[in-house]
Amino acid sequence: MTRSISSERGNMFTNKGKSPDAIAPSMPDSSNSTTKRAPARLMTSIIANGVTIRGAVDAEGAELQVDGEIDGNVRAGSLTVGDTGLVKGDLVAESVLVNGRIEGSVRARKVQLAKNAHVQGDITHQSLAVEMGAVFEGQCRYLQDPLRADASTPQLAAPTSAATPMQSSSPANGMGEPEPFVGGVVVTGIQ
Repeated sequence: MTRSISSERGNMFTNKGKSPDAIAPSMPDSSNSTTKRAPARLMTSIIANGVTIRGAVDAEGAELQVDGEIDGNVRAGSLTVGDTGLVKGDLVAESVLVNGRIEGSVRARKVQLAKNAHVQGDITHQSLAVEMGAVFEGQCRYLQDPLRADASTPQLAAPTSAATPMQSSSPANGMGEPEPFVGGVVVTGIQ
């Protein structure tokens, strides 16, 4: 049963002459199984440019944007490392977008390295996209479920060439040119 607030003309902002039941806010009936709540919108937590955090950051399930510096491991639902962002530690997230710099391993279902990205460390992924100009110094490995507990220390594939922009870690096609998509790796900007 739902109760509503009634007001009389002239008594609109007072409780004068009303019983406490008459002024109580209406509450949905919990016995009604068809009532559905709207999902809560997650807010993005931002580590601003100029802010340095020393220690682990656990934002599991939440959105995190790093424009400052984190010196420690990071766990998040989704993580964006901004142009001025730096993470010195290992990352675990559902999705990672890198515009800045990471010095540590990355373990995520979806990893995107933007053209300004610089990653020094290994990447374990289900999907990897690398834009032309991104620098990746490390090894990468495709796994169907990179967030599984036993996926934390895998044997990784051969390294890409260090200190040069990543073109593709995929095998060449018959003409010696890199394939744009192989085994979950997407390299954009190939001409």
